[in-house]
Amino acid sequence: MPELPDLTALLSIVEERDPDADPLTRLTVAEGVLSDLQGIGDRLLGYLVELARAEGCSWSDIGDHLGISRQAAQQRYGRRWSSLTVADLAQSGAFDRYTARAKQTLERAEAHARRLRQSAVGADHLLLAILDDADTLAVRAIAAQGVDPSVMRADLARSLTAGSEASATSPAGPGASETSPTGASAAVPIGSEARRVLTATLAETAELRHNYVGTEHMLLGLLRDRSSTFLRDHGIDLEPTRAAVRAALEAFLRSRES
Repeated sequence: MPELPDLTALLSIVEERDPDADPLTRLTVAEGVLSDLQGIGDRLLGYLVELARAEGCSWSDIGDHLGISRQAAQQRYGRRWSSLTVADLAQSGAFDRYTARAKQTLERAEAHARRLRQSAVGADHLLLAILDDADTLAVRAIAAQGVDPSVMRADLARSLTAGSEASATSPAGPGASETSPTGASAAVPIGSEARRVLTATLAETAELRHNYVGTEHMLLGLLRDRSSTFLRDHGIDLEPTRAAVRAALEAFLRSRES
């Protein structure tokens, strides 16, 4: 059985992180190491919960296995499940049906959240990442409704930057826990609202009877979940977008046939 790091190994990590630290500073560095270990442990449990749920196990099933209630299981593992990153979920197979562009969109969303020093990927980070790539069905569906996607992206980027700067002035702001005490960059998990959007994305994919997940499904997921008001504030609603997506897909298929 593989052994966990022993005290000597942990002390070596502390030494490597700050070789010139004095005795008091080493305590701070050690706190950072412990925080990172706790984060990895949370992601381990969250990852295994993700795999169990992917196999069809409900929170009730997990609770029954542990001899606790469904609510207690969610309380025990929900936070850890919510600590998973895009890479964690990709490794679990959650994005196997996603197109290459959709996967790149998720990676850009995480990069936006990290750049803005947010503690989690949110719905608006997903939208900004969708708008980054103008040559997608999602962006074409927006443009088909008489809205300029580039203007929308600029507005959203300004809004997110302003919100990030405002939160950075508060110690308890969303960016407060984005780095460890040592200054090392922490993993940026997919937040609860982004999780809901991804669930809604799969629902929209099923309704369209598609065997893949593209950026257009993610756009519909954003509108279906309603976590973000940005799209509706700019005149983009669910039903017209569904119609625009269907029209764009039909046009794409006709172009391939001709």
